[in-house]
Amino acid sequence: MESYHYLIVGQGLAGSLTALALLERGCQVSVVDSAEADAASRITGGLATPLAGPRLTFPAAGSPSVLFSWQRYQELERRFGCRILHRFTLLHNVCHRDEIPRYRKRKQQEPYARWLGDFHQPGGCNGILTDPLGSFEIHGGHLDAPTLLDATARLLREQGSLYRQRFDPAELEIDTDRVRWGEQSFTAAIFCEGPNARHNPFLAELDLTTIPGEVLTLAPEEPLPPYIFHAAGGWMAPLPNGEAKLGATYGQTDTPAIVSNTGRQTLLAQLPRLLARPPAVRVSDHRAGLRPATPSKKPILGRLPGKPLALLNGLGSRAVLQAPYLADALAEHLLNGAPIPQGCLSAQPPEPH
Repeated sequence: MESYHYLIVGQGLAGSLTALALLERGCQVSVVDSAEADAASRITGGLATPLAGPRLTFPAAGSPSVLFSWQRYQELERRFGCRILHRFTLLHNVCHRDEIPRYRKRKQQEPYARWLGDFHQPGGCNGILTDPLGSFEIHGGHLDAPTLLDATARLLREQGSLYRQRFDPAELEIDTDRVRWGEQSFTAAIFCEGPNARHNPFLAELDLTTIPGEVLTLAPEEPLPPYIFHAAGGWMAPLPNGEAKLGATYGQTDTPAIVSNTGRQTLLAQLPRLLARPPAVRVSDHRAGLRPATPSKKPILGRLPGKPLALLNGLGSRAVLQAPYLADALAEHLLNGAPIPQGCLSAQPPEPH
C-alpha cells in the first residue's frame, strides 16, 4: 500500500482536525505551526450555533456539516478523555417581528426542527432576558477550542510530528508530485494557515480575506444562568470556570486586529440588550483576532491546480460547526478523489465549457 505523508501548515482548528482525519486514515502527517497566542482558533468565542441569522440558516456546508461536526467533537472527547464541546441551550432574543413566523416555519421542517426548542413569550424565561418580542431556543453549545488544540498538539508531539516554528513558503521545494520541506519529502502540503494564508504566495490567486474582531472574557460577580444568550449583533457564552465570553465585533475587511476601548465599550453595551438585569462584571481578558474568510462567506478547500498543494481556509465566524466536516471532506478528497462539499468553494478553477 502506498504511504502518504502530508505536511500541514497551521495547527489551528482546521489544521488540527485535518491532521486527525488523515491520521485516522493511516497517513503520516507533519504539522508546522508557530503557536501564536493571538491565533484565530485560540481567540474565537467558540460559539457552536447550528442555525443563525434572520433566516435561521445552517452554515455554508449545510445541515450535514452541523450533525457530522457535533458527533465528531463527541468522538474526540472520548478519544482524548476531556470535555471539548459544552452543550448549552441558546436563548435568542427576537429582534424583529418577522423572526417569529420564520422560527415557526423552521420548527415544522427537518432538519431545522431538531436544532430548535421552545418559543417563549416576553418575560417567559423567568424574566432574565431583554425580550420585548419574545425569545426562542436553539440547541447549541460552546467549543473549548484551546483544549482541543492542546490535546491534538500532545498527540502530534508524541509522534514527533509537530514543529513549533514559523513557516516560510520559500522553504518549499515543489516537484510535479512531491513537496520537500527541509530534509523531508511529502505527498503534498496542506495550507491551514487561517488569516496568514493571505500572505502565502501559493494562494495569491485565491480570493481570501480577513475580518477583525474583538472578544471579552468576563468575570461576573454573581453566577450566570446556564444558557448562551444571543441577540442581533452580540452573544454571551458561559465558561466552565464561571466566567463568560462576550462577543463579537466585526471590523472592516482586511484591516488589522486591534484591541480597542471602542471595541470594549461596544461589547459591554450588549449586556443590557441580552439580559434584563445584567450582573456586575469585571473584564478579565480582552482579545482581538482575525477571522479567515472569503467574500462569498463560503469556505474554500481542495487541491490547488497543477501542484501537490491543497488548502482548507475561509471558515469565517461559523467555523466551529463546519471545521470537522470539512477536514474530513478534505481527507476524502485528497485520498479518494471525493468531490468538494456543496456550499463550499473549490481551489480548482471551473472546467471550461
